[in-house]
Amino acid sequence: MALASNVYSAEPAFPILANSLLPQPCSPATPGGPWNDTADSNLNDWNLKRHWDEGIQASQSTIFTCGTIIGFSRLRSRDKDNDDYIAQIPRHLLIKSLSENPASSEPRVFIIFPRGFEAFAPRTLLSALRSSSIEPKLSQEEAIKRLDTVQLLPVHSFPNAAQAIGQVSGSLQQIERTRQQQAYNARNNQPVILIVVGLDTLADGVIRASNPVRGTALLSATLRNLNRMSRTHAPYLSTILVNTNGLGPTAFESTHQQGANRTKPREEETRPSWDDGVHSIFQTPGSSLLTTLLMKTLDQGIDTHILLSDVKTSQVAEVIKSRIGPGLGKWSVWAPST
Repeated sequence: MALASNVYSAEPAFPILANSLLPQPCSPATPGGPWNDTADSNLNDWNLKRHWDEGIQASQSTIFTCGTIIGFSRLRSRDKDNDDYIAQIPRHLLIKSLSENPASSEPRVFIIFPRGFEAFAPRTLLSALRSSSIEPKLSQEEAIKRLDTVQLLPVHSFPNAAQAIGQVSGSLQQIERTRQQQAYNARNNQPVILIVVGLDTLADGVIRASNPVRGTALLSATLRNLNRMSRTHAPYLSTILVNTNGLGPTAFESTHQQGANRTKPREEETRPSWDDGVHSIFQTPGSSLLTTLLMKTLDQGIDTHILLSDVKTSQVAEVIKSRIGPGLGKWSVWAPST
């Protein structure tokens, strides 16, 4: 009888109610620190929508904070997507910043993009500014004034893109000097946005024309320059990379196919030792998104990496990497009206 009541005996463990393992609701804490956990934030901690609703800020309480490099990528299997698919959320962040901050005499946005990329064309940005849901609505004249602070730098090759980034670096130094000479005012806190489109595709062009070593070396050097700029101007600079080449293989094997054709033993299904750990919760479990050296090099230069993909009929934005704050795994359904 004594053995029957001994919890250390070789018997099944005592049953535990599943809900007892869940974290209990806590009382709201005093706000103030970055990534402050409150009862409300815990309930919606997974939701990325709150962060793009807040837009680009200097505070580290948001995913889209100044001083970091934010990358947007799609799946490589979605090769039929138009430019607008990958550019919607970056453009939303751009329009929100232009709408909420008054017009300025200094440049506030720099967009480096391959020729022919229409998602950031002037007419597209003007239409987005006029149709923005942010109040008060901007008139045609006021919207054009906001667009006067946007500098477009079209490029057609990787060396052109690297040269344009150097040009932006010089402009940022001028902005820095101007702001330091002025007395403190609200404009000193206005974010400056740098958007670089298709850097991965341009580097892929170098690889095709030369070799992978040269292409990845040029990409790595350019990403180091972007990181140095981001850290140097961290109080107000937000850097966004819009990647157009895509991540992952050309097609993911479905879970159903894996179950029907499973021939490998369990030991061979474990992740390899070189696995980078960058995955999507909406794709095949264990399938890495960084399948080439170019993809790995690109991801190394990104602080917060966001993947856009379709789940059934919904477009989903998902944080697949986050170096700052507990952003990894946050996701939300994206709708053009948000």
